[in-house]
Amino acid sequence: MGTVVWGQIEAGSSHWWLLLTVAFATTIAGVGVFVANALRLPPPGPWFILLVAGASTMTHRLDLNPVEVAAWASVGVVSSIIVGMAPALVRPHGPEEEAVDTLEATVAAIPRDGRDAPLSVERIHQAQTALAHAWVTLGDAGVIHGGRIAPGGRRELAERTLAAQQALAGASTGARARASQLADTPTYLDVSRLRVPYTRPSISYRLYRSAHRYSHATMTAVKVFIACLAASVVGIAFGLDRPDWAIVSALLILQWGPDRLLGSVLGIGLFAGLHLLDLGPWGLLLALAACQFFAEIFVVRNYVLCVIATTPLALMMGNALQLPLGETVVSRTIEVLLSVIFAVGVLWVVLRDAEPAHHARLLTAAPDDVLPQRRDLQFELLSERRAVQSLAANLPEVAIERRATHLEVQAAGYALLDRCNDRPDQRLPIGDIQAVADRVSRD
Repeated sequence: MGTVVWGQIEAGSSHWWLLLTVAFATTIAGVGVFVANALRLPPPGPWFILLVAGASTMTHRLDLNPVEVAAWASVGVVSSIIVGMAPALVRPHGPEEEAVDTLEATVAAIPRDGRDAPLSVERIHQAQTALAHAWVTLGDAGVIHGGRIAPGGRRELAERTLAAQQALAGASTGARARASQLADTPTYLDVSRLRVPYTRPSISYRLYRSAHRYSHATMTAVKVFIACLAASVVGIAFGLDRPDWAIVSALLILQWGPDRLLGSVLGIGLFAGLHLLDLGPWGLLLALAACQFFAEIFVVRNYVLCVIATTPLALMMGNALQLPLGETVVSRTIEVLLSVIFAVGVLWVVLRDAEPAHHARLLTAAPDDVLPQRRDLQFELLSERRAVQSLAANLPEVAIERRATHLEVQAAGYALLDRCNDRPDQRLPIGDIQAVADRVSRD
């Protein structure tokens, strides 16, 4: 793409050839955001994919052969797979064992005497993250299935995880709520429910459930597509030459919030410092490695810190070190401001009243009492809770009206799951079926 676009521009064609880059990067942003939200992928989701894809359209300026670039990337992929999977030859059950060990260690580190409250909140957050990771890992390893511990020789791992969750549930509710705000990764786990959770629904189911105009994935993808398209086209009209920069910034705001742009601004400042150092080949290599290292460290914890490292990384990949510093800083800052304007504008204008419809859509399903539907019911109950939290933050008056319904649906749904978990292999007597049906109907 970069070879075509910059080849035409360097040959004297219009600057508007950059619209091809806009179409390329905006499509990646929209589709990537939809898939990431539909599957509820953890950070970085599509962001790194878009960052690399957008920056790669600039590599034509470096006189690099695209085939050679792809070959080096393939070498990196193959080597990482070999290194990453080699421990399976020695310790095939290492991931689930390490996940449970980490969980127990983080729970044990939580202060129990009430002192050092900030440290307590931080450690509770670490324990919540470790708990969610442990259950997912145990589910992927087949240790748990269908809300129960699966038959096998690793039952003790699930029992240890339940014991650690019980200890974590003893922490104060307020501390657990504050802990959930420390990072950008939702755990999708109710710590207070001391039961084996259901494993995640299939990829096809999650995509199917999001194939709706009022799904969170669809609404977010539409907003991202419009904001990215508008910010990049206006940037081209202003004579700027990195539309991918505006697209990446708009995605960052709409996916994780406007405060993440602070990282972009600080990252531009870090790039300016590196530019002034006049790095040689080895200095450039060390700077790229350091930025990549810190980006990987912070990507699952806090995107403000992550973006500080990825911003100079993307600029150096796009040959910005060979361009005048003042021009680069001013142009990239303007593109960041354009992304802020259009992203915030989209939040206020596009699909402004769709969130109530999104929440109402999650109240319509009534799964039967078979295993896939039990799993799906838990998934929908967690979705409904997150939807009503978003509703409370953005449209509190609507959330107040629906509060009673939300509580009743949660109570009825978990009553169904509890009844299925208590007697998973027994047929319900007619009287019990009628009692559960009356409860659901009443609520």
